[in-house]
Amino acid sequence: MYNTHNGFLIHTRDYRETSSILNIFTSQGGIESLIFKGKHTNKDRFKFSIFNEYSFTFNEKYSLPYLTKFELINQYVFDKKYYLLGLYVNELLYKTIKDGYDFDKVYLHYKEFLINLSDTNDSLGRLALLFEKNLLQDLGYEISLSENETLKNDKYYYYDYNEGFKLNLSLETRSSILGSDLESFFINNLTCEKTISNIRYIIRKIFIQIYPDINLLGDKLF
Repeated sequence: MYNTHNGFLIHTRDYRETSSILNIFTSQGGIESLIFKGKHTNKDRFKFSIFNEYSFTFNEKYSLPYLTKFELINQYVFDKKYYLLGLYVNELLYKTIKDGYDFDKVYLHYKEFLINLSDTNDSLGRLALLFEKNLLQDLGYEISLSENETLKNDKYYYYDYNEGFKLNLSLETRSSILGSDLESFFINNLTCEKTISNIRYIIRKIFIQIYPDINLLGDKLF
């Protein structure tokens, strides 16, 4: 049985002497593994790359489907300074997308992320934060205020991993977030790099709680 899905190449590894295993991300199946007859180090045979959208046709007769055809659909070209960020986002998808999630939403946000990279001057940290926030929402974990809290711009808040952001009744701490910055975060307008770093630290801990065995390496590169 042959299937054709639109998707992105996320990760590759060698398989035996003349083949590779491709991990692709599709809106229908999430992360899917395919055998490709050709090693990814062979430039003459391996003619597709990450950050481009393809139509993948594969034979599902075998437990590990064989890629039989691929066709370029969309190219996403962006400044090389964002390349390591893109690798980190691919790593996030590879290590977090599981069966049962709404792949369509994640797929759309991934495409929006790549489109945005081609026309942005935002910092790496801010772009990473926006994607991480969207991904957590798509995975069913939304970062929000605690149910009984009211956001006040001149107050500081800390994050309770069971209930959300709560008013910090003590003095400002290293990890506390000013209410005005928190409001900017909620509407995707946050630009303060210190606060971006603090919230990304919170997000990393959330990922670890959801996936206890996760080991994210990509964001150490930028």
